[in-house]
Amino acid sequence: MAEAFEGADIVYPKSWAPYAAMEKRIELYGNGDDAGINALEKELLSQNAKHKNWECTEDLMSKTAGGKALYMHCLPADITGVSCEEGEVAASVFDRYRVPLYKEASFKPYIIAAMMLSSKFADPAQGL
Repeated sequence: MAEAFEGADIVYPKSWAPYAAMEKRIELYGNGDDAGINALEKELLSQNAKHKNWECTEDLMSKTAGGKALYMHCLPADITGVSCEEGEVAASVFDRYRVPLYKEASFKPYIIAAMMLSSKFADPAQGL
């Protein structure tokens, strides 16, 4: 991950689950399988535990363009020492970008609506 920060203007480090896990999660929720969902969550947490060195730290941010890259995240973020013991972003990094992060997150409902519209109609622009 450190290589990706070198000279970057924007960073978007996020712990993501594999696509297959998301498909499985959809199926489990669709079937109301609470036990299966809990088992999958444990499995995914175990996978994430293998990537503890992926935290967005001040040191990594210092390697970005001028040390001032924009930190982005879709929220909620796992903030080290705030929302969890070992997170994906240092509290100082998150705090510095709090306002732009919340502005970014405020667009989420519109993005979801756009995705729903574009998946429902072949030519959404024509429908509008």
